[in-house]
Amino acid sequence: MMAAQLVVALLAFTSLSAASEPDCKELVRPLVLDSHSPIYGKWILHVGSWDKHDLKTDLKSVHSSWVELSPTSDSGVISLYWADRLSEEKCLQGTANITISGITSHAAFIINGHTSYHDGKYYGTCSDCLLSEDTTLLSDGKSKGRYLFLFTRTGALEPSEMETFKKQAECLGFLPEHHFVSTDLCPDDRESTTTAAEKTEEDQAEEAQAEEQPAEN
Repeated sequence: MMAAQLVVALLAFTSLSAASEPDCKELVRPLVLDSHSPIYGKWILHVGSWDKHDLKTDLKSVHSSWVELSPTSDSGVISLYWADRLSEEKCLQGTANITISGITSHAAFIINGHTSYHDGKYYGTCSDCLLSEDTTLLSDGKSKGRYLFLFTRTGALEPSEMETFKKQAECLGFLPEHHFVSTDLCPDDRESTTTAAEKTEEDQAEEAQAEEQPAEN
């Protein structure tokens, strides 16, 4: 009799636990990419995962990463600026246009003279977080594999939010392995370029002003 009661209690507890755990349909909600999507602005990578072991080495080479997403005059295109730190001395930065169609995105990145094609999706996740699935495409259009990136506004993440990420990764078929990156970010090259351009304009203005001044006798 006691054994039967114990079995009933265990079944009830299991059912209650299952009911309290969100299912994959609830955890993995694709974002519709339009002008109202909460994806714009600067994002700092916190953690990444992969679905094939061959992809691990490539992601492990990234020490830190940030992206900035901006709308364009074309509602079907998002402007992306990215910056990856590969070592203390080496940073790679660049731009790309992301073409969007419903819940999917398509982009081509030119890195060190080579073009890399990617398909992507974004999912709903924690507040001030961006969950991005990236599929790297081979030259024949077939998938090389997928990455799952979790970005935040600050680079920080609460433990409970990390647990949600793990569950989302499991739902999407990613391996239970993770690469955490630092917040030692690459500086924004656009700022130094702007400063240099402003300095050049100032120098030109000073030179023009000096030429206009009459020579002293």
